[in-house]
Amino acid sequence: MVRTAGAVLGAVVLAQAAGAQFAQQGSKLVGSGAVGAAEQGKSVAISADGNTAAVGGWFDDSLIGAVWLFARSFGAWTQQGGKLVGSGAVGGASQGSAVALSADGNTLIVGGFSDDGNLGAAWVFTRSGGVWSQQGSKLVGEDAVGLAYQGASVALSADGNTAIVGGWGDSSSIGAAWVFTRTGGVWSQQGGKLVATDSVGPAQQGYSVAISADGDTAVAGGWGDSSGLGATWVYTRSEGVWLQQGRKLVGNSAIGRSAQGTSVAVSADGNTVLVGGWGDSSSIGAAWVFTRSDGVWSQRGAKLVGAGATDPDNHIQFGSAAALSADGKTGMVGGAHDSGYLGAVWVFAPGALTWVQQGSKLVGTGNVGMAHQGISAALSANGSAAIVGGSNDNSLAGAAWVFVATGCARPWVTGQPQDRSVPSGQEAVLSVTAIGTAPLSYQWYQGEAGDTSTPVGSDASTLTTTPLTPSASFWVRVTNACGTADSAAATISIGRPVRRHVRRSG
Repeated sequence: MVRTAGAVLGAVVLAQAAGAQFAQQGSKLVGSGAVGAAEQGKSVAISADGNTAAVGGWFDDSLIGAVWLFARSFGAWTQQGGKLVGSGAVGGASQGSAVALSADGNTLIVGGFSDDGNLGAAWVFTRSGGVWSQQGSKLVGEDAVGLAYQGASVALSADGNTAIVGGWGDSSSIGAAWVFTRTGGVWSQQGGKLVATDSVGPAQQGYSVAISADGDTAVAGGWGDSSGLGATWVYTRSEGVWLQQGRKLVGNSAIGRSAQGTSVAVSADGNTVLVGGWGDSSSIGAAWVFTRSDGVWSQRGAKLVGAGATDPDNHIQFGSAAALSADGKTGMVGGAHDSGYLGAVWVFAPGALTWVQQGSKLVGTGNVGMAHQGISAALSANGSAAIVGGSNDNSLAGAAWVFVATGCARPWVTGQPQDRSVPSGQEAVLSVTAIGTAPLSYQWYQGEAGDTSTPVGSDASTLTTTPLTPSASFWVRVTNACGTADSAAATISIGRPVRRHVRRSG
């Protein structure tokens, strides 16, 4: 790389990384316009690229509930529009009980389990040009029985065209799940509700749900099955018909009323499932990983328990939330009662025989009081960004925290080149130095900060540009490799191109 003399325009430092280490990105997220103790963070979701996040606050405005959207640009998070409240609700719907986003972040589904006297419902919103609007009427499963609590859990396929909605109270708490599909912007129920054939007692099926990227594998957890042992069920779709796949999943080595199925997550291909059970071992909690091979499910390794958990009564409730990356190789588990109800999340990755914790537990800064961090959690597709909800933060106002994998941080180095050594209109070289784990990639921009900047060059640490005006702004994004230990720093400088002169001898 050519180093040039000239003004240093800016600098940024990448956080330290060791394996799949994470670091908090920015301050906690708290949506504006909340009314009363909203309990923001009761549910969270994040888009595949990690640049759009949804935060549900089910208690906003005396249980009407709402959802807040946040967008990330140049590493900074800002609220996108006002809070969302679906129309057609009946009574205090508790909108925001559950949220899910499509891969591109442009479709959002919101659950409200107490709508219409606890029948429950779900609402879909879509984004166009940064503006969110409700799509169609609320979704209500047509074959619900009694107080179904539909919308207690929700999930979306990658394209946003298939949704699953859980209702754990259906049919005297046997529970069920409903699948809806979208065609031409219109939503309709697909088949009958999903109810397992091998549940025992009031299983509360649908307390948690998840769905694969293609929408053909759905997972439903029921923590009440078998007197609180809990279980998880898998369903698959073929030509529009849903069938249960195999027997229910129950993790081994459970202790007592483990409440398996409190939380569930599934990989993009549907072949890996992560199940949380907050009640295991007198509410210490645990999590289990299951994998599918040729249509057969089996447990992968031992149950997971987070190291470093602390609580005077050992009521960690590890398993309060579960999240998986698209490839199923990064898992996150929440423990909302850790450290005297402050809460935390733990990151895991597959090892040779079982899953292994990566680094220490994560606790967001800026909390106020017993935040219950880890009551909800979500991961981006590549596992490089996570959002964690803490619904009890700041006297039940609630909040959410974003963490990024430090091995794949993206620094933006900025500046306004006004180096007098390069007269206006003449050719100049902008250069950046970065040290980090290969491969490093570069994207240069010209214009004001933000996603609307104009790309002017990539895949090189230097940019030769002309003309260069004193008022021009240039930006560079250095993307570092993900998942390996490294530390990186970057600076951008500007100056004349280095020109070599060769003295000829006669």
